[in-house]
Amino acid sequence: MNERWTMSSKSPLLDRIAVTVKEAAILIGTNDKQIRKALYARELPAARLGNAYAISVEDLRKWFDGKRRTL
Repeated sequence: MNERWTMSSKSPLLDRIAVTVKEAAILIGTNDKQIRKALYARELPAARLGNAYAISVEDLRKWFDGKRRTL
């Protein structure tokens, strides 16, 4: 996946119910570290599947909307 997707663009990732940490970072335009930080702080809900996380696109949206503020 070379293209950069955001939450506002039509992304094939948005058609899924859950994404990986890396995919979540791509969707909101940040890095894996920021997503993991939110997971470990329990700010962002996720399902643990083996040694990977599955993050609901709906939960990612809610978390991201809560982080947005006017600059």
